[in-house]
This record gives sequence, C-alpha cells and structure tokens, in this order.
Amino acid sequence: MRLFARVGLISAALASLPLACSSDDGGSSAEEFAARYCALFQPCCEDAGIAGDQAGCKQFFSLIGSNNGAAAEDCIRQYEEMAKAADWCQTYSTAPQPESCKRAFPQGGGSGGGGGTKQPGAVCDTDDECSAPANGEARCDYDFDTETSHCQRLNFVAVGEACVGTRDENLTVISGNTSGQYELGICNRADGSYCDNGTCANLAPVGGACSDSLGCEGDSVYCRDTCKNKVPPGQSCADSYTACDDSGYCDSFGTETCLATKPNGQACDSSTECQSHYCDLDVCDDNPGAGALGLLFLCQ
Repeated sequence: MRLFARVGLISAALASLPLACSSDDGGSSAEEFAARYCALFQPCCEDAGIAGDQAGCKQFFSLIGSNNGAAAEDCIRQYEEMAKAADWCQTYSTAPQPESCKRAFPQGGGSGGGGGTKQPGAVCDTDDECSAPANGEARCDYDFDTETSHCQRLNFVAVGEACVGTRDENLTVISGNTSGQYELGICNRADGSYCDNGTCANLAPVGGACSDSLGCEGDSVYCRDTCKNKVPPGQSCADSYTACDDSGYCDSFGTETCLATKPNGQACDSSTECQSHYCDLDVCDDNPGAGALGLLFLCQ
C-alpha cells in the first residue's frame, strides 16, 4: 500500500527537501548533497544535546532522487543561506519551502496542482505543471521504478467503477503498484464512496458490511467485517486494536480491553498509551511537536 499525504514529512525541513540529486546537470552528487544538508543541523543537534554522527540522516537523503539537479543545487544553497540566521534552530521547522526545492523534489499525492497544460505521462517538476481532469486532480508523481517524475491524474470515479485508491480529506491511500499508470481511478469519501477491492462502493453505516475503516461513515468508527462505533475505556477491544475511542487505547497483548490514556509522568510502552500521544524513554511526556521530532531524525 502506498500513502500520499499533502502534509509534508516530519517537519517543514524534511518536507522541503533535500533529497538526492545527480551531478549531470550542475548539481551535487547524492552523497555530497546529503552531507551538506545534514550539516546544517549539526549546531542545532549540539544545542539540543542530541548526540549522533548523522549517519542515518546522510543515508536517508542520499537514497531518494531528484530529476532536476540544478534546482536541487539551488535548493541546498538557499538552505545554507537560511541556516546562517541566528534563529535557524528555532525556525527551520516552519520556514517556507523555497521554490527551487519544489521544482527539485515535487511531492505527489494530495490536493494540489492541476492548473498546468502537461498531459498524463509527461515529464514534470511540479504538480502545477499538470493538467487536471474535470472531476479530480493532477499531480507530478515520482516513480521509484523509473526514477522520473510524470504527470498523473487522479480521477474521482462513481460507485461501481474501477478504482485503485480512496481519498480521505488530505490523504490518498493507494493499493498496489501504480508504476507506469498515469490515469488513476480514485473514490472520494467526501462523495460518500471508498475503494473496495478494486471497485468504488458506497460508504457503509454502522452495522453495514465493510472491508476496512475507510469504508465506514463517520470518524469515530472502525471496521471488523461490519462498521462499529468505537468504545470507551473499560470495554472490550478483542476484535480490533482500533476499537477504542480517543480517550483510550487497546491493551492488545494483555486484557484486550480499552484502557484510559495516561497523563504525563506515567510509564508507557508506546505513544498510543499517552494523552499527549508521546512516549519518551518509557514515560508519557509533552509532545515535542513535528520540529523536535524532525531534529531527532536529522541528528542521528
């Protein structure tokens, strides 16, 4: 399953991004680009007391490619200028994404683009270059098989028509490999439908048959053969670990009962147990937010 979300990655710094570029059109090599980008955060890592040689950061950013090395070089140069600011470590996670980075690393998959003239299958740099269908959207999608970005249309289809995924607000969930496909049939939950094993189907009410939770009407529901309302702490979650409402979590490997989420200071095994949704060193703690979580990734 492939997930595409128009929400960026861990932080604005990661969403911008410094993914690897080739050196055949004026850009740095993948390894050099990754080293330069990760180095921008070394002072921030030191200030935060996060030890690490940034090996993971460098490896990650050297694996994913851009088909526009010149734009990627402009992107890293702009970030190097931004990092000279005294408040860089406080503002990097909310800094606006340079236009060069958008050209170098187009992000497919959400609710953007479609105002251009390029047809499906055309090579592209940004979503805005691609032509959208009358009922749907267009994106510039990076194909990891071909290592090239092409315009791809997401056509919202009707119940009974073939589909490869479901749109849920800003998230598009696509099942299977769509490499080389430039016209995709997508069911839109906003229209009352979801993709059910390759065919667009109506959302089901509580009690109706379902194949996954995207097929159920409403938000506080889950799917276990039929759509069911989530339950509060004290009730059973034996049929699904997703059965608990927002005030609880499922003790899946113990009582199979929904337990109340824990306040800060209490012991935890995972972030789902905490009211803050953040378990730090086995203790519920204040959620550091996307910027701090991104820094943890960039430092190690």
